[in-house]
Amino acid sequence: MSACRTRGESPPKEPAVAAAEREGDAPEGDADWEAFAPGQAGPEGKLTGEEVRERPAPKKVASRDEALAAVASGNHEGAAAFLAAHLERTPGDEQARVALVHALASVGEYAKAEAAIEGKGKVKPAVAVARLRQAARLRLRRGDSQGAEQRLRNALSVEPGSIAVQGELLDLLVATGRREEPEARQLMDALYDAYDAGKAGDVEGLMAVASAALARGSSGAFHDANMVLGEAEQRSAEDKDPLAFLARDRLLLRRGAVFTEKYAAEEAATTYGLILERDPWHADALAGLATALLGELRIADAARSAEMALQANPRCVEAHAALARVAVIEGRREDARARVEQQIFTVHPEYEAGLAVMSGLAVITEDKAAHAALRARALAQAKDGGRYFTTLADLLVFIHLYPEVNEVLAKAVEVAPKDPLAQSAYGLNLLRLGDEPRGRAALAAAWQRDRFNERTRNVLDLYDNRIDKHFTDAKAKGVRLRLPTEDHEFLEDTTLAAITRARKALDARYGLDPGELRIEMFDDPSEFSIRTIGVPSLGAVGVCFGHLITIVGNHRGTHNLDQVVWHELAHVYAIELSRGRVPRWFTEGLSEWETELADPSWARESAQLLARAGREGKLRKLHELELAFLRAENGLMMEVAYSTAAYAIRYLGETYGHDQLKAMLRGYADGHTTEALFQRHLGKDMATVEREFEAWFQGQLKAKVSGYWPSADDGDEGDPKASSKGDPRDALYRQALVKARAGDFATAERALQGLISKGGDGYRPRMLLAELLARGKDWKAARPHLEKARSFHHESVEPLVKLAELARRERDLAAEAAVLRDALAIEAGAYDPAARLLMITAITGDADGQARALERATAIAPLHPMTLSARAMALAKRDRARAQALLSRALRDLEGGPTDALALAALASAAVGDRDAARRLAGKALEDRSLAPAAREKLEAVRGQ
Repeated sequence: MSACRTRGESPPKEPAVAAAEREGDAPEGDADWEAFAPGQAGPEGKLTGEEVRERPAPKKVASRDEALAAVASGNHEGAAAFLAAHLERTPGDEQARVALVHALASVGEYAKAEAAIEGKGKVKPAVAVARLRQAARLRLRRGDSQGAEQRLRNALSVEPGSIAVQGELLDLLVATGRREEPEARQLMDALYDAYDAGKAGDVEGLMAVASAALARGSSGAFHDANMVLGEAEQRSAEDKDPLAFLARDRLLLRRGAVFTEKYAAEEAATTYGLILERDPWHADALAGLATALLGELRIADAARSAEMALQANPRCVEAHAALARVAVIEGRREDARARVEQQIFTVHPEYEAGLAVMSGLAVITEDKAAHAALRARALAQAKDGGRYFTTLADLLVFIHLYPEVNEVLAKAVEVAPKDPLAQSAYGLNLLRLGDEPRGRAALAAAWQRDRFNERTRNVLDLYDNRIDKHFTDAKAKGVRLRLPTEDHEFLEDTTLAAITRARKALDARYGLDPGELRIEMFDDPSEFSIRTIGVPSLGAVGVCFGHLITIVGNHRGTHNLDQVVWHELAHVYAIELSRGRVPRWFTEGLSEWETELADPSWARESAQLLARAGREGKLRKLHELELAFLRAENGLMMEVAYSTAAYAIRYLGETYGHDQLKAMLRGYADGHTTEALFQRHLGKDMATVEREFEAWFQGQLKAKVSGYWPSADDGDEGDPKASSKGDPRDALYRQALVKARAGDFATAERALQGLISKGGDGYRPRMLLAELLARGKDWKAARPHLEKARSFHHESVEPLVKLAELARRERDLAAEAAVLRDALAIEAGAYDPAARLLMITAITGDADGQARALERATAIAPLHPMTLSARAMALAKRDRARAQALLSRALRDLEGGPTDALALAALASAAVGDRDAARRLAGKALEDRSLAPAAREKLEAVRGQ
């Protein structure tokens, strides 16, 4: 069908992966995963998300034209009431009958819709065929594929050459696993021939040809189908018939489903949006959107879309299936089971997604007999399993049961070896398990048949263009590390040392050896994301699959790698003891607690953010902490989830002991719920533990964050018109902000002093007052206000940063170093305090301080010139060659400064014996007149060598 690839108008936008070859950049999407990077996921500033809207009540319709318009806009009940009466009076109005059937089906009245199809008297063949096609679709909605097939064959007996009917029959054959049967192949060829002969020019004909293209499953099939569907969409837009939208909706729903299958969720959402622009409550479009969003891990958005779909059509099985999957993901197993049994199987007894959900529940509880029976039901409906296997696999991926995913997908490719979607999913999961040869082979096989699966292309490109050519493997006891070849000689030893330290400590703490672990480190976050989930948009810095961990390296100085390594390795033990069945809140909280125990500065408990979330009613209770992760609407709420879980596990660990936490992990492995495990191992029910935790939790927050806090959102603090919510202190604070921003510092200071004297003493007023004083002549007066600010917010590093600046202005290196040590003790991810302390301790000869600063600097930015210079100094006496290599790499990026980097490089050069470089660098550093006397004296000595 060469003509099908060249003929017609230019198609609408395809997914960015729709190209003949795998090349170029892939588009970004939304995703979330196990490990979270604060500030890298979602919009910041607001804690709230969009609420589920309420569908408007039906409106009464007074005329036929109004009824047709009502069907188009989604007022189906109003339209149906009028049209039913209208057809009693005018039974020959076939257009009204079609509209009535659609209206009834749209609100789940399938039996009434099918009854409305039948009219009185004989009808023309074209009308009979149209009625049979509508009846077949209604049969399919209720799972009666045999009844649907019989009606389509009846339609072909009335009109043997109907291209539209042939297309729908082919769709049914494919859906029931008969793609390779002679009849299906004959239909494909006939539809291609019809297109080439110019006989498939209307919307229905073009949709049938698209069905043939998709059924072929060849590498160019999606291109053909997308082109033809684009042509059909243009034709439908030109059709002025008031019911032309019916065919257009069917083709858009088809395109949306195909985009979803190709992991092109953005394109799927755009496609469904074209329907929702006309009918915001179109149940099938909302349900399709929910499915697409679920594939992107956007749980809250998916649930909201599905719930809206059910307001329009309470019997929409796709929407119910989406919510059932959400229930499984959120740990509400009985809710999921009830929804499938009561809402899905009562409408469509063999619905693939419903069977997949029930199989997922069977896999979780290790009920092999139930799983086998459900699989048999799916295969009885479709010989190749349809989408049962991949839907089940996706569900199990959501809950991190990767070995079980492998079993499901191995069966899928056994049953349907030519299915590229199953092959791709199988390959990706093999890679999660560290089986790269077989994983890549499966992806390559998938690529041969489907050149438009975004994840397949992205991952194959990553291996072909980056990993194979530009990455290196390193080994230590029990660990294999993959990292970029460039600069690996400066990263490999420190990274392996960090992994080994954490591994040794955690092996001992958990009393088990999980075996060899593989850690893959990437310098590019998009490459890390593709390796992890197949698309370049993951807002995280690390993910643990069990024995395989992927992380973003610290090449760019964006985070503390030691902290990430410890966090991800802690997941290994939780997964091992629970066999992957630990809830997310528990494993994330446990990893956070383990990192805090390893280094208190790694604690990420964010008391100020949690206090704010509590004021706004956004804190989840202990029994619903899983939802804090899964329903997080943005980056701030995800950070709230991590922080709350960290407090929860710290409380449980400190109160009941680490052994009880390990016992709970083993209990999860046996399929027990958190509620049951609390009772068994803590001796208390959930309500009691929750109540006691809440009292402790609030006490912790009050101890860390106290004093007056402005009640307005961050964005309103400088707005004098913003609501003060009845607190006069807010007005004074805003007045000070406005005056400060206008440059009227004196008035701002008076307002702040007045605020403090009137019960408004707190972190923000003190910090603002210190900032204003630091700008004036009496800048030393800022110090007591900064010290006071620390007492109101124990986790904030900002007062320490400002205190260090004051000490630096006074050229008091000892005082500055003391403040910087305090900063390192509470802030794990900031490089600047560590770098400054490196320089100061090098000047003062403080070996302990130098070691602590170097450890932190290496964890955050090992390739920074100051880190490399400090490492060179530390190695100069025992490994001169290694020290010289480190220093050479440091000088490569040093260029003209800053002064601290020049000073440290000068001292390092002197230490390794490069006097010329030492004198040159010291001379450059001495050009800075703000150097402290001790630093100047030290550098003068170096320059004078």
